[in-house]
Amino acid sequence: MLATMSWQAKVYIWVVVLASLVPLGLYLPQLYLPHYFILIAASLAFLADIFEVEVALRHRISMSEVIYCAVLFIDGPSAMMWSTVLGTLPAEIILRWRYLKDGAATFISRVAFNTSQILLSGWAAILIFQRLDGHAPPYASLTELIPPTLAYVGYTVTNTVLVSGILSLTQRISFTKLVTFKIHTLPFQVLAIGVISILVAVVYVQAPWQTLLVLIPAVGVHLTLRGYTKLRRETQRTLETIVHMLHEHDPYTAEHSERVADLAEKIARELELPEDQIETIRTAARVHDIGKVAIPDSILNKRGPLDDSDWQLVKQHTIVGFDLLKNLEMYSEAAQLVKYEHERWDGTGYPEGLKGEQIPLGARIIHVADVYHALTSDRPYRESQGLPRHYEPVEAVRIIQSQSGRQFDPKVVEALVRVISDELKEPLWFSSGRLS
Repeated sequence: MLATMSWQAKVYIWVVVLASLVPLGLYLPQLYLPHYFILIAASLAFLADIFEVEVALRHRISMSEVIYCAVLFIDGPSAMMWSTVLGTLPAEIILRWRYLKDGAATFISRVAFNTSQILLSGWAAILIFQRLDGHAPPYASLTELIPPTLAYVGYTVTNTVLVSGILSLTQRISFTKLVTFKIHTLPFQVLAIGVISILVAVVYVQAPWQTLLVLIPAVGVHLTLRGYTKLRRETQRTLETIVHMLHEHDPYTAEHSERVADLAEKIARELELPEDQIETIRTAARVHDIGKVAIPDSILNKRGPLDDSDWQLVKQHTIVGFDLLKNLEMYSEAAQLVKYEHERWDGTGYPEGLKGEQIPLGARIIHVADVYHALTSDRPYRESQGLPRHYEPVEAVRIIQSQSGRQFDPKVVEALVRVISDELKEPLWFSSGRLS
């Protein structure tokens, strides 16, 4: 895994790791032996990291942020650094243990980067807290809450920036879009954690045992979120299992759905769509043929062209897919894309004959990706029609481009050309003579 990273990503990782040695050198020596408060905090943070919750795409929330910031507000920078090292490092070793199969370098780089970016986030909080003359509770006025509040904001912003940086370098995801996605989609969760961290510090100073009155409800919310996340994942696995079961009836469909999802995601990224929209498109693409469960095997596996009655049945698969997905919360947006992915730019598609911008952009993207993979896949029945069993990528692109503005959205076709050009490492020409 590490071997496939760009040199920029590798440099970024080790710059972050080396930078984290600065706060360690500054603050760890100030406290030679961690006392019981730090050990308890580190243990709680360890458990929080082990049981972190994914609340949105590539965004997880861990209650360890509450603990580390509360430790800073109560006991200062040295205690925060010690609790971070003792809490996050062992948690990261356990969480990333599976990467050992990819080599020690990959495992070490992941553990080192994740631990280091948390240390740097803590350092940012420390600098802000000290710069604003922050002090331990009690806080007698709203003004005194400003240092801990901005310290937590600094922690969160630093964490977001550092993680977005590595994702942008390794997954070709726009750095700006990653940062704005978290700001736009997770403000309440982030604000709530910041409030809890200050509340924990205030309650602990007054009576340590009363901290349980804050932590127990927080754990309850955490467990509820984990249950919701588990339900979402099980729903997704169930539907994807149904798609894979189609493999028994139509061997082409299972692989086709994964390939279409991969290509649709690349096209969406080429169009610089927001991360949440890209994920919706990928989700829809993975199950876009789920409605085929209602089509008889005799039609799915028929060699040669379909007759009119067969074709009318095939057209129903988009409606069946929509009906299967529409009442599931996590697929509510994806269901619309499944329904309309066979609409055509000129209005001659199905099921509703939508035209141009009336067709959801995600459906237009999946349509192009769907046709491209169909053209480049081996289909024996084409030989009976005097056609090749499959088309080479360049020829498939030319066929799709010839239907730009009729069957396909022109801007989506142009994005496809750029994506395939990058994959083939050669420029592809439009019929208009413009180099993509």
